[in-house]
Amino acid sequence: MSLDQRIEQTDGICGGKPRIVGHRITVQDVVVWHERLGWSVDQIASEYDLSLADVYAALAYYFFPPGGD
Repeated sequence: MSLDQRIEQTDGICGGKPRIVGHRITVQDVVVWHERLGWSVDQIASEYDLSLADVYAALAYYFFPPGGD
């Protein structure tokens, strides 16, 4: 699965912010939990019933955004 199949943006959902497909968990949420709170990828996935791939996709989207150079 590619990054664009795991992360989506929809007007009117989560303020249009990028989020994990099928969830109301934004990329920003994942980054805060991981970077500021020090949660591991496993911990985030377990706590919010996400796959590891979903969590890694959110982090990849944040650090390497589509169209960003």
